[in-house]
Amino acid sequence: MILLGYFLNASFTDFIALFFILTAGIIHGANDIRLLQKKYQSTQFNFFIMLLLFYVFVVVAGAILFFYVPSAALIFFILFSGFHFGQQHWSSYLNRKNKESFLKQVGYTVYGLLVFGLLFSLQSSDVSFVIENITGKVIHEDVYYYSAVFLILSHCILSIFLPVSFKVFVKELIVLLLLAILFGTTSLLFSFGVYFVFWHSIPSIREQLIYLDGEVSLRTVKGYVRSSLVYWLFSLIGLFLFYYYLDLDSEYFVPLFFTFLAAITFPHTVVIGMLKTE
Repeated sequence: MILLGYFLNASFTDFIALFFILTAGIIHGANDIRLLQKKYQSTQFNFFIMLLLFYVFVVVAGAILFFYVPSAALIFFILFSGFHFGQQHWSSYLNRKNKESFLKQVGYTVYGLLVFGLLFSLQSSDVSFVIENITGKVIHEDVYYYSAVFLILSHCILSIFLPVSFKVFVKELIVLLLLAILFGTTSLLFSFGVYFVFWHSIPSIREQLIYLDGEVSLRTVKGYVRSSLVYWLFSLIGLFLFYYYLDLDSEYFVPLFFTFLAAITFPHTVVIGMLKTE
């Protein structure tokens, strides 16, 4: 991906990133209702209806928050996403037989926020533009740099106390270094798209397939995509109708796009957290 970003122009790589985010990126969160059905299949129908209504409420509440209280909504989105990304990534390394400890929860969050910290500090001008257009506030670029340094140190310290082997720790540092190179040499949309799709969405789809069907095969992938189509289509239609309805300039598409991703991330994060809670 680093080489792809180097040899191709930014407009084309942004198109590639947008395509993957709007397909695999959205689809990975489009089976939440089916996941809830699987987990609570032994419960009464009324309970499931309450879960469904709660899910819809979280979607609507996320959208309203970004519309009326954008600064608070953005902070919640970053924290929720940081925890969600870290949980999905690190839970495969940590001992799942042990009950989720508070230290593990902090470790998940710090790792996810570290990825954000690297992205924000290495794409500071574009990130500042997006944040200013979402919240109306300007954040000094030094905030991103100091935050990234603090999160790197926190991640290293936490790794000492978490059940992670030294080999895994070194491998993850190398991966973070490569991600930093990617973030520093490509556009914001492409940088985020590569991480969001290949580091998070595709591994998440694999975990969901194993949870739902017990295996990853062509048959289960087809079934997963079929069950995702309705939510996926509604998401795409909603995004483009909102964009054209507001008649925004093309430069404001990226802020709108990240706001859209945030609104649909809230409920997905809640659902995945419920699945990992016994």
